[in-house]
Amino acid sequence: MIITKTPLRLPLGGGGTDLPFFYPHFGGELVTAAIDKYIYVTVSERKFHKEFRVAYSKTENINTVTEIENARVREALKLLDITKPLEITTISEVPGSSGLGSSSAFVVGLLKALHAYKRESVSSKMLAEEASKIEIDLIKEPIGKQDQYASALGGINHLKITKEGSVLPSPLNLSYETVRDLESNSHMFFTGLMRDAREVLKDQAKSTTNDKDKMESMKQIKDIGIEIKNALEKGDTKKFGKLMNLHWETKKRTSGKISDSQIDAWYEKALKNGALGGKIMGAGGGGFFLFYCESNAREFIRAMEKEGLMYVPFRFDMDGSKILLDVR
Repeated sequence: MIITKTPLRLPLGGGGTDLPFFYPHFGGELVTAAIDKYIYVTVSERKFHKEFRVAYSKTENINTVTEIENARVREALKLLDITKPLEITTISEVPGSSGLGSSSAFVVGLLKALHAYKRESVSSKMLAEEASKIEIDLIKEPIGKQDQYASALGGINHLKITKEGSVLPSPLNLSYETVRDLESNSHMFFTGLMRDAREVLKDQAKSTTNDKDKMESMKQIKDIGIEIKNALEKGDTKKFGKLMNLHWETKKRTSGKISDSQIDAWYEKALKNGALGGKIMGAGGGGFFLFYCESNAREFIRAMEKEGLMYVPFRFDMDGSKILLDVR
């Protein structure tokens, strides 16, 4: 049995500039962080069975790889040319479709386990590239390359994406005090609202591509991503909080599906209770809300909980996807 543990991620700046409607024209600039909320994947040989068993939100028992309904599992097995029956299961610490990149984290963790099954060593960058190939090229998900790199690498990283689609990752040069301040003053809440990220991203791509003003907003988001990187490396976390506010207000202009009256009301409540800024994680429309608030943390958390939000404390994960158990 092989078990992998793969972190989910928080997009801190420049989110959306990794999408295929944007970076081929202007390149992408993002800041992203892995957190201590995880996807666990197990892979086991089925020596006494002729069928694959794949268990996620449903359970599949099938004879061949090509029959597997779960596209991510099917394409990962095909990519690594695995045909012998396996049992593959997954457990997530957070709900799916909630903006923390769980689908991509699953693919990264699955690939990590399958390479270990084949006794192959693979770099974190290669894991991210393989996961991106599966999700973007093979199953045609309308997503970018941030999630795969964040989960594979761990830590707090700057991702520069060239117009040709190459991703150049580098860890942010952060002091211990800056990381501590980020963890102490960043507060995450679960909204309870679930959404299909694909629909939000498709709407954003369609509306932005044909609208010069919305494309200008995306360019501004790229610039904000660069500013956030510079602010954090200088230890200016207060500026980071204010830039989050600018990021959110700019992002909302790119699609009507990113926010709604309830999300706007929560955001206004957060600002009134001391938050410098914040934003919905991922595509938008629901899932997790992240706020940056430097004062009266307990009062701030209590005020948001009274609004029906669930407080979810977190710390950063610095390891990325890793193998917890390999017993054969």
